[in-house]
Amino acid sequence: MKVYDTVKKEELDLSTEELIQKIIDGRQVDCILAEKVSDEVGYMTWDEEHWVTLDGRKYVCTYTLEGRQLNDYTSHNSDDLYNEFHPEKAVKVTLS
Repeated sequence: MKVYDTVKKEELDLSTEELIQKIIDGRQVDCILAEKVSDEVGYMTWDEEHWVTLDGRKYVCTYTLEGRQLNDYTSHNSDDLYNEFHPEKAVKVTLS
């Protein structure tokens, strides 16, 4: 998938596995979604996801709605990451 690297100012063609490796290497992956998404209980709605790692084993996703950073976040282990991280569903993916 096409990914814009905001640090190196270049467009890359990376797979989901390569993006996960970039997260492990200390980069942030931002996924801008085509439409708003809500959690299963309707508590939170977002249109952007921002994925980082704390130590290469624990992952955190923060959320944005219409340009406003939300206070809530989710924590994931590596198994969760493979189930919850879906950059292929994004209309735009950037690497920070």
